[in-house]
Amino acid sequence: MADVSFARVAPFLTAERAAVVLGVDRANPAGVVVEADPGNCSVGMHGQYWYRGDYSFAEHPDGTLITYRITNISGQPDALIRLWQRKVLRRQQRDVEAFAAVLPERINSSAE
Repeated sequence: MADVSFARVAPFLTAERAAVVLGVDRANPAGVVVEADPGNCSVGMHGQYWYRGDYSFAEHPDGTLITYRITNISGQPDALIRLWQRKVLRRQQRDVEAFAAVLPERINSSAE
């Protein structure tokens, strides 16, 4: 849960502004692909890795609800990738909480 209203986050869920939400330097993406799906209120990114990380956003009385999903884009079977990266998957909730904690600052410090 991010302590910022969904109405404040929603304008950033575009291809042009998704990098702000994700904390990625758009000028120097270093092989990172940043995408947005405003219709589904989500942004995502991937590099030359085994996964694509997607963040979905929704209204919540206490701010903005954030859901994180990992999609296998490697071409390898999911079971193999999940075994290989189980440490990443174990810390997933902690990483989402850290993301939610910095989201208000990213949104509020960005000029509209």
